[in-house]
This record gives sequence, structure tokens and C-alpha cells, in this order.
Amino acid sequence: MSLRSRLFGSAAALLVFAGPQAQAEGVTAVRAADQANLGRIVIETTGSAVYRLVRDGDHLSLRFNRPVLLGEAPPPPQNVQSVTTDGAALDVWVVPGARVHPYRQSGRVVLDIMAPLAPAAPASGRQGRPLPTAFLKSPELGGRTVVAPPAAAEAPPAPVPVQAAQLEPPAPDPSPAIPVQTAQPIAPGRDIAPEPPDSPVALLARRLQLPAGTEGTAFLAPFAATTGAAAFQDRDGVTAVFDERRPIDVSRLRDDPALAGVAVQLLANGTMIHVPVPASRFLALTPMPRGWRIALLPAAPRLQPIGVALNSGALNMALEEAGEVITMTDTQTGGTLLVGTQRRPGAGIMIPRHTAEFELRPTLQGVVLAPFSDHLTLKRSATGFQVTGGPEGLYMSAAESMNDSLVDAALLQRRFTFPAMKPAALMQLLTRQIAEAAAAPPLARGPLNHRAAETMLALGMAPEAQSLLRVAAEQDPREATSADNAALGAIAALLAGRVGEADALSDHRLDGSDEIALWRAVREAMLDEGSPGAAAVFSTTAPLALAYPDNLRDHILPLILETMVQGGELVSARHMLEERQDDPRLAYARALLRQAEGDIDGALALLDSLAQDRDPFDSSRAAVRAVELRLANKKLTTEQAADALDRLLYLWRGDARELALREHLAELRAKTSRWADALELLRQAETDFPAQASSIHERLLETFAAMIHDTNGQHLRPIEFVSLVDENADLLGDNAITDGVDQQLADDLLTLDLPQRAKTVLENLIKRSTADIAKGRYGYSLAAIRAREGDAAGALATLDAYAGGPLPDDLAENRLLLRAASKAQLGDTAAAIELLATLHTRRAVEERAHVLENAQDWAGAEQAWADCVALTVPATGTLDEAQTQTVLRLASATARARDDAGLAALRARFGTRIGPGPLGDMFRLLTAQPVRTTADIARSGKEATLAAALPSSLAALKAEPVPR
Repeated sequence: MSLRSRLFGSAAALLVFAGPQAQAEGVTAVRAADQANLGRIVIETTGSAVYRLVRDGDHLSLRFNRPVLLGEAPPPPQNVQSVTTDGAALDVWVVPGARVHPYRQSGRVVLDIMAPLAPAAPASGRQGRPLPTAFLKSPELGGRTVVAPPAAAEAPPAPVPVQAAQLEPPAPDPSPAIPVQTAQPIAPGRDIAPEPPDSPVALLARRLQLPAGTEGTAFLAPFAATTGAAAFQDRDGVTAVFDERRPIDVSRLRDDPALAGVAVQLLANGTMIHVPVPASRFLALTPMPRGWRIALLPAAPRLQPIGVALNSGALNMALEEAGEVITMTDTQTGGTLLVGTQRRPGAGIMIPRHTAEFELRPTLQGVVLAPFSDHLTLKRSATGFQVTGGPEGLYMSAAESMNDSLVDAALLQRRFTFPAMKPAALMQLLTRQIAEAAAAPPLARGPLNHRAAETMLALGMAPEAQSLLRVAAEQDPREATSADNAALGAIAALLAGRVGEADALSDHRLDGSDEIALWRAVREAMLDEGSPGAAAVFSTTAPLALAYPDNLRDHILPLILETMVQGGELVSARHMLEERQDDPRLAYARALLRQAEGDIDGALALLDSLAQDRDPFDSSRAAVRAVELRLANKKLTTEQAADALDRLLYLWRGDARELALREHLAELRAKTSRWADALELLRQAETDFPAQASSIHERLLETFAAMIHDTNGQHLRPIEFVSLVDENADLLGDNAITDGVDQQLADDLLTLDLPQRAKTVLENLIKRSTADIAKGRYGYSLAAIRAREGDAAGALATLDAYAGGPLPDDLAENRLLLRAASKAQLGDTAAAIELLATLHTRRAVEERAHVLENAQDWAGAEQAWADCVALTVPATGTLDEAQTQTVLRLASATARARDDAGLAALRARFGTRIGPGPLGDMFRLLTAQPVRTTADIARSGKEATLAAALPSSLAALKAEPVPR
């Protein structure tokens, strides 16, 4: 120990020995001393004072909750850079990486500051997460633990005696010790178990190629198919832990700069792989048939939060396919970590939990627990993992009263001070703060403006606070780069409804505070209603809102509780709602909770009552949700629900909620084939919400396409269909309308008994269309209508005008058949036959037969129908009706061609394959043998009687005209 240290230690000892009487009356002394390997700061409290200690990097901030006047700050001991006092506040700046152990001793508050375990790692572009807040036990709280032991698992070093003033060591815990899942401290970076003689041969990690279109780099860590994994971020990157002990050779990865730093360490019952992760990359774990793929990707994978709930004194974490519990050393602190793995990816702890007995750390996958007590056990349960304590359970409990929630709030880490005073007192305080700031020099105004902004937020003056913080940043360069200034400005922006101006909350310098986590979750909930991630954060940080000033609390508490219910945190939400049963601002959250718990009638009663509220926001959303809830539970039909929502359409105007209602109403109108209303709603929304015009237009196109394909024709008359198509013809020029819609629309217009209206619409569609295929389809339908009206020349001219480029096979065939029919209608049979001979399909052969029949070329017609029979009629088996009609057409043409041999062949080939009935009777009549002898007279008479009995509709079988 240096001479300075010994002299200072002696002086400090004399001060301690002198006791509180040496200080001015009412002043709490603060002392410091150097020990053999630590620096010690002692605050001479009586043991009744409750305080809050927050560590932010190398800064310790200790604040007493009741009025305490701290004495002059002592000189800094070893491992401490600076010590200052200000009223009830003590600020300590420690050396980088120093370890801090807070505890009570004989009523005093003691801070032991120990040197780092190892030199701090070089900066890697990612800041390490500050150590968790520590709290002490307070007799005022009935012995309830409000201080966590140090993050390191080791006991504080034994103090060196300092004359009579030496503090006695902390008394040992009399409760029986329960082992912590083999949680013995292990030296960092060291294999804790030697390799057995039969250990497996090291397996080679190899690079993997990511799927096409995925940027990044990846490698395969070879493990068994049943191996589970966990992953969490540390100061230098990401640590992945696997529940199989497997030596892995990573030498092949050294050639890749992104993977050159990958390191493997064997654990007692697992394997740890550390991956350095640059600031621009995110690690993702994916199970593969032969191990786990570890990838560095440009975007963070979407995680499912692991549900955390306290039940019967144990902390339960629900996740599927839980693996094993691995014990390892925390390479950052030297303490013990209990790691729970998972055999499937995508579930992690999204928000840390800090308690007096453990720290539940955020993870990318699985569970990581840092125990502070030997009573803790992490074990696998039927639903995931469970943390249990001693005989009395964990030192945690669900809030049972408002007092409990306020105590919970006192245990959470704060970053700001929003004064909880009456409005009149707050206004007086704000007036004084603004005057002090105005009188101070420009470079000294930053902290003063900061405090004034906090007071403004407590008063509900969010826009004013945001403006004041901007002025402070403009006047003081330190405030311009201050994370606290930016964060407070972001909070003001959220309270003013300007979510887009709250990005500063993402600054990593703010990590480690429950209050920052709360406001980050507020931002997420405002961007994504009912966000599960925000709900998980609120489940642990919501008590902070109860400790806020009234204006601030009332502004964010409804959002917090509604998000908790919609995000699945029902237990926590129920407790808080029970505490605030008389708060009318939480009525909507209560209705949501009733619905989530299955009490539909109770939820509807609350929503109907709230719909009569004077507040337009609560009234409109309650009324809308009541309609949707009745629709979902079949208490309303779709049409009734749409009519009800239509009446509510303009109760709330101007934001995303109105747009969502319009889109939902359009969807319901479409379901009942009220297409005109649906399209009009979306077109008006596209005009009223220009910022979302692109997405609205996509829905408009989808709705129009659905109308074209709608088969529920009783709700849409032909004249309405044509009118709607004409009114929305501009949509058909959009590339988002598919070729299938063009075809369906063209067919529908062709079959309508409104030729003049259809022709007008088709001509309009042709003008608007930019695609050759669309022009070809509409042109074909227009030509077909003209051919049906007997205008064969007009049909040919239309086909020639819209020939287009390469066309689909079906459209090309339709156009050829219509062209051939039109030429035959104009008397050019040879040209028609020549066209049809180029196509060998059933429809082309049938059309060729029709053209030849109309030309009275029966021999040619007989051959054409024979070709058609060869294409469509099977060689064996009984014929169905369509096949019988085709054979009957062949028989008719054969009879007219006076081909007796052909008739005899048909009779022999199909006579036994055509069943009874009118078609069969006609076939037998057409193919009957001629009368040659007197013996045939009786048969001829029967055939004459049969012919007379045939219905007149079978006298001639006529094909449908082209097009069909």
C-alpha cells in the first residue's frame, strides 16, 4: 500500500471513529478508505433510509428516497476516479470495468469497489450492457429485499483492519444452503473438464452457403439432431451454448475475415462457441440435419418472446422443446451462469429481469440466468424452464395492492426525475427553474433546462419540453451529444404523438435502465398496436408508470395496459387493473381483458357503455370493437356488421384508425357482394390518405379482381356489372391486375345480354390497356359480339386490329376459330377449312365439321366427325352423353353422305356401347339396315314408329356457335 493510501486510510479511520458527532447536526457523513485490494465508501446512515443505486457504465448514482443531507464528498479511494455529493445524491465514477459490491453493515451503507478481473476488452463497435442495479434491505419495507447482491458470484474480499473504526464483515446467511445446479465458479477461458480417453474426435466446422437472395455468411457447427442451443450477446459479440460436449475444429473458418475470431470452449456438459459480431451484423441460429447453422446476417431475426410468469413462488418460462441446463462461467464478470437451451430456434428473453436473487438476461435464444444466491435452481419443466428458490420460494411476488406496485416501482432503475407534485407546485417549480436557467451562462444552462423539461413533462407540456431541449442542444455542445437530452426529447415526442421523432431511444448508451426499457416499449406499442414484445417489457416495468406524476401516468397507463392485454400478459394486466378499479381511463383495457378471458357478454357490456362516453376516441373505438366482437361471435351477420360500421365511419377522423376502419368496412361490403360500395370506400380512402395511397391502391386492385371472379351473381345485375367495369376501367391498365382477371372479365362481358353496352365497355378497355395480351382478349370478345350480331366483316376487322404480339394458346385458338367461322360466314369455305386444318384440337376439328356441314359437303363432314371421334371417344367401354352425341353427329353425316358401309361399321363398332334412351334410339335408327326383302318390312315399321316417337329436338343435332 502506498504512503498516501496509508495516511488517507488512517485519516479516514479517525473520521469513522469520531462518529456522526464530528459532523454538523442533521448531516449524514460520507467517508472513504483504501483497503488491500479495494476502495471503500461508507455512508453513515442509521439503517432506516431507503435508497436506489443505479450503475450506468462507470458511473454509480445513489439516491435516497427520503430527505437525507449528505456531507462533503471524501477524496476518492482506489478504483474510484471521482466522488461528489449533492443533497440526497451521491455520484461515483469508478475505473473502467471495476466491480462494485453494495451492502448494509451496522446500519451504514457500504460500497466496495474492486479492481477489474482482467483488462477491459478493446472496443468492438458494440457497448457492453451496464451491470444491474443493486438495492439494499430496508426495515421500512418489512424486511423485503430491495437490494441485489453484486453481479459477481464471489464474496467480497475480507477487509483489512483499520484501527478501531474497522467495519465488521457482513454476517453469514443462516438459512441452509441449497446447491445451485453445479454452479461452482470456473476460471474464464479454461476447459473445466479434462478429455476422457474415449472422447469423440474433433469435428470440423465448415462454411455454409445461405439461401439465394440472403446476404451474410454462415457456418455449420456439427452436433447431434437432438442438441439444444442458447445464445446471448456479450461485450465482444455473441456466445452460443450447446447442450452436447463436442470438440469442434474451427480452423477452416480462419480464411473468412468475418469468422476468423470464432472460438470454441468445452464445458462440463456442453460446448460454448463465441462469435465476434460486427455492429452491422446480427447472429441467427438455425437447426440443420447435421448440427446448427450459425449465420451473421444484415437484419436481426424476428424473435418470439418467452413468456415469464410467477406462480407458487417459482418463476416459470414457457417455451417449446426445452433442452438441458448448462453451467458455465460468465467471461465478463467471472460469476456463474445457468443456461437453458432450446431445440428449436426463435424464442428468447426480450427484456431482462433484475431481482435480489438473480438476473434473467436478454437472449437471442433460450434462457440465461445469473444467480446471486446459492438457493437458486434452474431446471427443465413440463412447459419450459423453472427457477426455484429456498423453502420460502423466490423473493418475488405478484403485486397485491397499490402499495406493492409502488414498492415495485421503487425497485426499478430510473434514469430521469419527473417531480410528483401538485400542478400548482409544479408550476411554481417550473417558473423558478426557467428563471434560473435564463440567469445562468449559456454553457451552464444544459442541466437546468434538462430539469425544467422534466417538470414540463410532469405537467403534460410535452411540445414545450421538446422545444426547450432543442434549445439546450443548440446552446451547449455537451447537450447536443448527450444521450439523456436526446432520450428526454424522444419521450416528449412520444407524449406529443410524434412517434417518428423518438428514434433517439434506440441509442445503446441508454441501455441498462428499466425506465428506458419502458419508454422504448411505449414507442413500440404506438407503432405496433398490441405488440407482444412491448407487452413483455410492460409486464416488468409498468409499475414505474404508477409512480409518475398524474399527468404523465394518465397519458401512458391506458396504452400500457391495453398493450399488455393484447400482447398476452394477462396476469400482470389483471393485477394492475384490480389496483385501479376506479380509473375511468382504463375502461377499454378492462373490456379487452374480459374478451381475452372469454367473458364476451361482460366485454360487450363494457364496450356498449364506453361507446356512450363523451370522449370521442374511447367512444369510437369501443363502438367499433363491439361490432367486430358481435360479428366474430355470430351475434351479427356480415351485412348487419357492415351497416353498423358504416354508421360509425366518421366518429373518428384523420389517422390510421380511420383508415383501418374504412378498409375493414370495404372488406365486409365485398363479402356481401356490395362491390360498388367497397370500391367507392377504397377510392375515397386513396384520396384522403395520400401517404398510404400505394397500399390502399393494392387493396383496391385486389377488390376489383375479386369482383370480376365473384360467382355470387344474385347480388349484382348485368347492368350493374357493366357499369362498375366501365367506372373502374382505369384499374385494368395496372400491372397488378392479372391475366386471369382480363380473361374472366372478357368472358363475362361476352356472355351478357347487353351487346351494345358490352361493346362500349370493351372499346374503352382496349384504349386503356397497355398489355398486348389484355388488348387481344378484349379485342377477341368485341369481335365475337360482332360475329354474333351477323357482322362477320366487322369481326375480322376487329381481329386484325388487335392481333398483338405472342398470345397464350387458349386466346390464339379462340381467335383462329372465330376467324375461320367469320370467313365461312362470308362464303370463303376453302379459306376457313385451310385455317382450321392448321390446328389439331377437338374444337378446331368440330368447327371444321360444322363449316363442311353448312357447305353441304357431307363426305368432308363425315371425315371431320370421324377425326373428332378419334380424338374424343375411347376405344372400349360404354359411352357417356357427350361421347354419344359426337358419334351421333358422325352417324348423321355418314347417312347424309349415303355411305351404307360406313353406317354398318358404326353399327358394329358402337351398337352395343350406346345405352338406351333418345340418343341411343336415334343412333340405332340412323344406322339401321335398309329394307331389302319382305322380311325387313316388319322391322321397318318398328323403326318408323320409333322415329315418330323421338322428340323433335333430336331431329338434328346442332353445335353451339363460335365462340362458346
